[in-house]
Amino acid sequence: MRARLGLPWSTCVLAVLAGCGGPRPSLRLVSARALGVVRQGPDIVGRDGGASGLCFGRSVWAFGDTVLRMADGDGQTWHHNSLAQVDPAAWAGRAPGTLPALDDPLDGHGAPRYLVPPTADEAAFNADHAGEPCRVQPCGARFAVWPGAPVWDEQGQRAIIPYSLIRAAPGDFNFSSVGDSIAIWRRFEDAPERPVVAPGSEHPTVLFPAGGWPEAAQVVDGFLVAFACPQRGLGHACRIGRAPLDRVLEAGAWQAWAGGRWVEGARGGDDLFGAGPNVSVFRFPPEGPWVAVYGAPLSNDVKLRTATALTGPWSDEETLFSATRPGGGFTYDAYVHPELAEAGGAVQYLTYSRSNGDGWFGSELALVRLELAPR
Repeated sequence: MRARLGLPWSTCVLAVLAGCGGPRPSLRLVSARALGVVRQGPDIVGRDGGASGLCFGRSVWAFGDTVLRMADGDGQTWHHNSLAQVDPAAWAGRAPGTLPALDDPLDGHGAPRYLVPPTADEAAFNADHAGEPCRVQPCGARFAVWPGAPVWDEQGQRAIIPYSLIRAAPGDFNFSSVGDSIAIWRRFEDAPERPVVAPGSEHPTVLFPAGGWPEAAQVVDGFLVAFACPQRGLGHACRIGRAPLDRVLEAGAWQAWAGGRWVEGARGGDDLFGAGPNVSVFRFPPEGPWVAVYGAPLSNDVKLRTATALTGPWSDEETLFSATRPGGGFTYDAYVHPELAEAGGAVQYLTYSRSNGDGWFGSELALVRLELAPR
């Protein structure tokens, strides 16, 4: 599960974070139409997340915990992340009922593959604690990599994937962050690399042990710009950081936005807006405002904010629609897929995961067509 759980916002309790009394969004909702579910590969029981980006000429989707119907080469049916792809050209102009299915790249054993594989140490730890009984107590403990949307670095001809490394203990929702980092993906056919950035440390691939910038990455003017939305009080407060594209793997190269300027340091920075545990950010259209979309904490309401710059000021939030969840739960992973936009960006596609009753982790991706317009 990719969610970072939090409590709902109380109306205007935290004015700075919730944005109460701020400007209205510069976009308005024309329509929100449910299109059913996204067709996925037959070996997928369920998965959450689904943030996406245009990489290698494809729309690449990054998922969190993924349950498979078939075992991989290690005999496992549980992956802590996976990927899927779809051809944007095949998506464009299709009637809603004929949209193409997501394609799952497969490993050498015919099972859906990881997007960001575990390190050898993480894989050994997970294998030792897998099953009941397991080789090493406690059974069910594991490391998980939860990737964000990949972003294309034209300058370096590579995809950059922010991710969070999670350590989970037995029990529901019993997980904690080890830290955040970045994977580098140079060829679609190959697995992304997790470079060693902290030699000699317990987790040498982790760039930010105290937390970094795992959300909604963008390439802007030679920088990788990304958000962090950790739980803060009654909700999630989003901050922003950046690093030059050729130095994204150097913690000391990162800056945070604070006091109206970029300041050195990978931590800190001003709270720009309140959001949910996961957020997608895109520009509408390329010369228009920046847009943030997210599921409100412990809610089924999907919200929108806009800003003329990624650093803000961000507008107050408005509700786009309330998600339908017959199986219960909350809409924590609402993601827009801007690389699939139509009508010059006026039509956007959004997905969120929900239970489909296929076992304890069976899920599907609900699909919603959004039409937006300037206010």
